[in-house]
Amino acid sequence: MTMKNSLKKVRAAAACAALSSLLLAGCGPGPGPEAELVGVYAVRKEGDGTLRELVKIERQGGRYVLRDKVRTPDWSAPKMQLQPVTREGWRRITTDSGDTPFVGVSSEQLAVFKVPPGWEKNGFRTGTGYFLVYSRGPVEAHKL
Repeated sequence: MTMKNSLKKVRAAAACAALSSLLLAGCGPGPGPEAELVGVYAVRKEGDGTLRELVKIERQGGRYVLRDKVRTPDWSAPKMQLQPVTREGWRRITTDSGDTPFVGVSSEQLAVFKVPPGWEKNGFRTGTGYFLVYSRGPVEAHKL
C-alpha cells in the first residue's frame, strides 16, 4: 500500500467519524442516568405483604411518563410526565442535605428514587434502594 493510499483511507475514516458524530448530535441528548428508572414498581400490600404492581415508568421520545394501577387491574393511559430530579429537588423532597448518591424522576404529585439500599432519613429506611414519595410520604418500592 502506498503512502498516498494510506492517507486517503485515513481521511475517509475521519470524514466518516465526523459524519457519524454530526448525525448522533442531531438526534438530541441520549437518555440520562434516570433511564435506569424505566420499569415497573410494586409495593407491599398491607395485611398479607404480597407485592402489588403500582406504577410503571416509560420513556416515550425524550420524556418519561407514568402509568398506574391504582383504580384498575390494567395499566392506565399515561397520567403524568416525569422530569429528572436535581440535587436541589432531592434536598427539597427528602430533606437530605448529605451527598447521597441518587437517581430520581418526579412530577408535582409523585417522585421515584433509586438510592443505595439501606438509605435512611427521618425514620424511613429503604432496603431495596427504591422508593416512591407522594402526599402520604415515602413508600418502599420494589423494581420488578
